[in-house]
Amino acid sequence: MEKNLSISEQIANISVGLKYEDIDERTIENAKIFMLDCLGCILSGSQIENAKVIRKSAADISEGGSCTVFGTGQKVNAMMAALVNGTTGHSQDYDDDHREGTQHASVAVLPAVLALAEKYGCSGKDVLLAYIIGSDVTIRAGEAFEGTSYYAGWHLTGTCGVMGAAAGAAKIMGLNARQTVDALGVAGSAAGGLGAFNSNGSWTKRFHAGQSAMNGVLAAAMGRDGYFAPTAVFEDKDGFLNCFSFKGWSADDAVLPNGIQNPARLTEGFGTKWEMADNSIKLHSCCRFTNNFCDCAIDIHDQGCDWTKIKSIHAECNKFTDAKLCHPVEVKRHPLNPVNAQFSLFYEIACGLVKGEVLPESFTEEAIKDERLYELCDKITWEISDDFEAVYPDRYPAKVTVTMEDGSIYVGEVAYPKGDPEYPATYEEVVKKFRANAANTIGSVKAENIIRLVRHIEDVEDIHELIACMY
Repeated sequence: MEKNLSISEQIANISVGLKYEDIDERTIENAKIFMLDCLGCILSGSQIENAKVIRKSAADISEGGSCTVFGTGQKVNAMMAALVNGTTGHSQDYDDDHREGTQHASVAVLPAVLALAEKYGCSGKDVLLAYIIGSDVTIRAGEAFEGTSYYAGWHLTGTCGVMGAAAGAAKIMGLNARQTVDALGVAGSAAGGLGAFNSNGSWTKRFHAGQSAMNGVLAAAMGRDGYFAPTAVFEDKDGFLNCFSFKGWSADDAVLPNGIQNPARLTEGFGTKWEMADNSIKLHSCCRFTNNFCDCAIDIHDQGCDWTKIKSIHAECNKFTDAKLCHPVEVKRHPLNPVNAQFSLFYEIACGLVKGEVLPESFTEEAIKDERLYELCDKITWEISDDFEAVYPDRYPAKVTVTMEDGSIYVGEVAYPKGDPEYPATYEEVVKKFRANAANTIGSVKAENIIRLVRHIEDVEDIHELIACMY
């Protein structure tokens, strides 16, 4: 890449010239898996309460349009379709994420790309290429913070997602390099997503995916029409990387004026090395930083542990898990709503030990009142492992030790959560998950059609064929 160009210019120049044929087979096959998984999450998420609320809001703003709200058939404009489908796709925290990028790319990017593809009648190849490019920008933006931006209070699906959504939208709309730079520049000013949801279990985390998708559509349209925006939106002294980076824990620390950032992660290998090839599938419907503990707890359950005879439970984790999934302790130990439960180390471990699974139905208002889980949550202690912290965010290891009343011990330990590239979910597992997610929304016939169409998405001449199955 030309070093005298800004990061946005480097990304735009390469993105504009990329063709479907330039993408390697592994990335294409993985992208199809993540697309299917994301569509299933949108369909399942469309049935819960927060999705119904945002659909009502979108209908009031956009009375009619050419783009589909998945799971319902409601028609709105492209921005509102991206907003609703992105939000519902993240509503059960069951969608894919990237370990080092520490955010969810698909729910921010794919709804934006599909809304515009439906509007303009694009092909499956067009969609997949734009989806891969947009996801890569999202993931790389997250990687640039080296796993620390969360400590500054940001949710990266909101801050980084809009950059990728804009890049994907720009590609699907056929923007040139100058227009793409402006789209990314506009997107930088639309970036945001506060971690405040974590304190009371509110719905705004889910909205962050939708707002990214929506604002990505808007940014691309503004870039197309010549809206003048910052060329160095990433690296400017008041730009994306400086503003969203973590500057230090307290005044006692060595404060970093520009925060922890590695801008090279955005450009090195862009267009040839695809971060999406190493994305992760979730098999548990909760925060990725507890999916590893779900695996540990389920393993202990499957070893034959009788939860009724447990004396104590001890977990070893990294600093992020301690900060975001164990505090405030009074909220996390006994979550009062589904979002808090999805971000509770205690609840996830208890759920795995008692039920042997952690699925969407574990996170309803009724399910979280299970007194069996409440009892076990009181028996859990935890500590930060120096060894686990040393490998963050390259790996998310976890360990759970259960001591029984008779003194016997069960141990569950994982180096990688199931679904990570090193321990991948099989295609069959992803299809099974999709069928379960789609069944109650669109029925088995349409679900099977979606599986077939996504499997061979490069042969779909008009994306409307896929969209027609999504409601």
